[in-house]
Amino acid sequence: MPTERVTEHVSRRLALHAWSATAVVAVGGLLFVLIAPGVGDMWAALARAQAARDGVTLGYWFSWYSGAHPPGGYSVIVPWLSALLGAHLVVALAALAIPWAVALTVTQVRRPIVAVWVATISALLTLGAGRTTFLVGAVIATGALDAAIRDRRWLASFLVVLSGLASPVAVAFVLVGLGAGFLGKRLSIVPILAGLAFLGVSSWLWGSSGPEGYGWARALISLALLAVFLFANPARPVKVAIVIATFAIVVFSAVPNAMGSNLARLVFAVLPVAVAATARRSNRFTALAVVPALVWSAYFTAHDLADSRASASSVTVYQPLADALKRQPGIETSRVEVVADGTHTSAFVLAKDFWLARGYETQADRSLSDAFVDREASISPERLNGWLRDSSVRYVALNRHPVKRTGEWRTANAQPEGWREVWSNRDWRLFEVSGTKPLIGDGATLRGKSASHLVLNVQPGRDVVVRVRWSSYLHSRIVEEKGPGDASGHPDETPRVILEPSGDGWTMLRLEGSSVARDVELFGRP
Repeated sequence: MPTERVTEHVSRRLALHAWSATAVVAVGGLLFVLIAPGVGDMWAALARAQAARDGVTLGYWFSWYSGAHPPGGYSVIVPWLSALLGAHLVVALAALAIPWAVALTVTQVRRPIVAVWVATISALLTLGAGRTTFLVGAVIATGALDAAIRDRRWLASFLVVLSGLASPVAVAFVLVGLGAGFLGKRLSIVPILAGLAFLGVSSWLWGSSGPEGYGWARALISLALLAVFLFANPARPVKVAIVIATFAIVVFSAVPNAMGSNLARLVFAVLPVAVAATARRSNRFTALAVVPALVWSAYFTAHDLADSRASASSVTVYQPLADALKRQPGIETSRVEVVADGTHTSAFVLAKDFWLARGYETQADRSLSDAFVDREASISPERLNGWLRDSSVRYVALNRHPVKRTGEWRTANAQPEGWREVWSNRDWRLFEVSGTKPLIGDGATLRGKSASHLVLNVQPGRDVVVRVRWSSYLHSRIVEEKGPGDASGHPDETPRVILEPSGDGWTMLRLEGSSVARDVELFGRP
């Protein structure tokens, strides 16, 4: 049979399997959209999509973590895409694109059909966990790898950067693949330099929310799976990628960093596809090499889906709490802390109506205390109270039926000194914390607030401490009054607002050049 006809036959078979895999993912995606399971990562995606609809920019978000962490560090483009199409649809469409994205990339490898089906399984498991930004970034990163393999270095560079705009984790993973190809003298260094430049600029713009843990137990499992991959005898670039991943896991387990356990996705979601595609051993050895990683991935997804069925993950459970919070005195000038309970539903459900002391970023939680994440960690009542009071948290909500009894949950359940229970039902206990520092200091009063802005009436010449985190992305403007009641009718005045960091990380505001109080709006802008 002529070579051209063999190639044509293989391409047709690959296309048939790619379409079949796409159909399978379509069914899974449809079920995911219709059922809309409340998995943890999905709540983060929904919250950020809602924030984008509410006008939150890349630089500042008032509703989460006192404005401490710029939303752009999580994803630049996916929240806006999710705001337009809906987060569930976006993640489903990203999963749907995976089989063909992989099929187009693996046309020249030993087992392209096996690679497509392994990628399909991985995509479905990632979809089930609701990892929206990662899946979007993974699709684009796969395109970048394909362009690099075809020596379209500038297209590859563009797609590498675009994958980073979707997901910092995805761009880090594609750099591992590109780096392995470069070391094997098969790929250009240009896309790698583009990716490294992107990571440098991104780190400079957004900084880090904090460390992501990579416990030694998970690290050892990751290392064991990497060793098992070698039984399939994959191609040399894949072996190099395994060596790079091994080194990274050891380093990331020992040195606190923002990537942390996210690196495990490289092991259980990405490398199985590369190993299956290039394996030079029998089908049995290939299966033995990649199945354990897929089983580990399935365990994480099953765990997330099981948690999503708990009462603590239900949106309906939060409505009585929200109603009770709205009735509490001073709620407009206070933050709310929902005690960490193993779910992240509150990060979306309550963030529209209230300013939350936290949200859902594991790195940000760990920067405060491991007790916000882990069962084993602990936090003293004194330390918890100190953080709550300094953060203007007057109300604390405790779920009676947590999925995970975190260190914070155990401390809160003991009702620390200075807490008074003001409302409860079968699901919640709501406490008022005494001695909370004011959200807005002397010299200003609240006019209005939302996820994207804060409006104050500010007295001239006063140093006003506002307990939102200082950031170079925090800006201000004077709200011009209109009509006969205009109190700012001083044509010769040129008022201006000065924003400065306070000594303890909050924001100091001062109105100058005015003889009367004026409304001042604080807002975020990169």
